[in-house]
Amino acid sequence: MEKQTIDKLLKKLKNINQDEIRNFNVVLLPDFFVDHFLTFKNLDETIVKIKKVYEQGGGNIPNVLQKINQGGNSANTALALAKLGISSHLICRTDELGFNLLKFFLGKKDVDISHVKKDGKLAITTAFEFENKNANIMIGDTGSVSNFSFEDLDKNDLDLIARSDLLCVTTWNLNKEGSMLAKKAFNFAKKNNTITYFDIGDPSTKPNEINSLLENVLKDNNLDILGLNENEIQYLSGQKVSTNDELIKVARQLKEKINGRIDLHTQDFTCSIKTNPIIVPSIEISEKYRSTGAGDAWNAGNIFGELLGFNDNERLFFANCVAGLYILSSKPIHPNLDGIIKYLNDLGKI
Repeated sequence: MEKQTIDKLLKKLKNINQDEIRNFNVVLLPDFFVDHFLTFKNLDETIVKIKKVYEQGGGNIPNVLQKINQGGNSANTALALAKLGISSHLICRTDELGFNLLKFFLGKKDVDISHVKKDGKLAITTAFEFENKNANIMIGDTGSVSNFSFEDLDKNDLDLIARSDLLCVTTWNLNKEGSMLAKKAFNFAKKNNTITYFDIGDPSTKPNEINSLLENVLKDNNLDILGLNENEIQYLSGQKVSTNDELIKVARQLKEKINGRIDLHTQDFTCSIKTNPIIVPSIEISEKYRSTGAGDAWNAGNIFGELLGFNDNERLFFANCVAGLYILSSKPIHPNLDGIIKYLNDLGKI
């Protein structure tokens, strides 16, 4: 990244008044998951152990490293925004256990969870991680995420959206009501001058609904910003790409069909397209501890830059830093502004 951009961004970040940015309000809906991770050395050895226990009629496989964390695109993005100083508000449906876990994972870290409904079913993802391949297999129960609709929003929820600066809807891919939720929520938000942001998730779960999504939501004038990764944009465009140049070309073609801005994040670069694409290289990662949640961290940084009026280069680079520092952390902890400022100071000296 050019030193001039680093210096300008550093100056802006150092001049930020923490009390003032707390006045920015972002609403996120509709998902919270409990992520349960099990870590194994390799797939073949694990299959042998599972098969042995199965064939003997049941039993235990001891000494498997396990942990649980908050999960879900909305919940993770809300947490990352709160760490940056933005007032973030999560709206979703779970059960009593889920709500208590939300209090532990998000509520204690300044995310507003007062609009969470507790009369539903907890959503859980169990991930098998394999050290030798740095790969995981995720097995999910979508719980109440699978049917969260606009009609689930009560008057207090709508009042919150109406007075917020930005509404972010995520996880279309796991929600049967995803298209109508986004369409109706964005329509309501724009009537109240609230910025709208959409992250659809992995569309491979609903390939037959992509055309409907394009017609009913993405082409709608109520969508301001569409956040995508390289996998998602290929599904939306119906085109396979093999180079970064092809990816940018496909993104530009998609932009011609929709009104909102496209913000694309990939392993190699990030790109913002309103007319001509603005491209910023991704930051180099010396040691990658995780990939899960990186897109949520990037969305949080992108939203932060949008609300604070950063130019495209600054906004994309800031989002890259938020995601990069999250990946670099040995624990799944999102960076705060002080951590990003320190990182940029060190980067500027290189």
